[in-house]
This record gives sequence, structure tokens and C-alpha cells, in this order.
Amino acid sequence: MSPAPVLGLLPTEPGPVAGCATCQGLAREREAARAARDGSRVSDCNVLIRAHPHGPRASGRGE
Repeated sequence: MSPAPVLGLLPTEPGPVAGCATCQGLAREREAARAARDGSRVSDCNVLIRAHPHGPRASGRGE
């Protein structure tokens, strides 16, 4: 029998870019989805924040 797979940690959530209305709106939507226990939508918001075009930035919540 094979050993159980070792799963890594989830990547940190991307922080919205300061001054960007799109990123700020997605961050608010993500928090509303989290409050509604909608993990799928939380993940969708994370993908959209990461994909929103900005220059390089640090990742992590609240940055």
C-alpha cells in the first residue's frame, strides 16, 4: 500500500492593490463570500485579484 500523499499549504491570499477600485471591490466580494461560507467564490475572487493587471506586487492578505 502506498503512503498517503503529502499536501502542501494553500498559497497566501493576494492582497488588493491600494488605490485600485477593481481590486478593492474583489476583496470586499471575497470577504462577503467568506461570510456566506462560499469557498468557491472566495477562490474565484482570489484568482481574479491575482489576474488583474498590475505590476509585480507582494502577495499576502492586507497588502
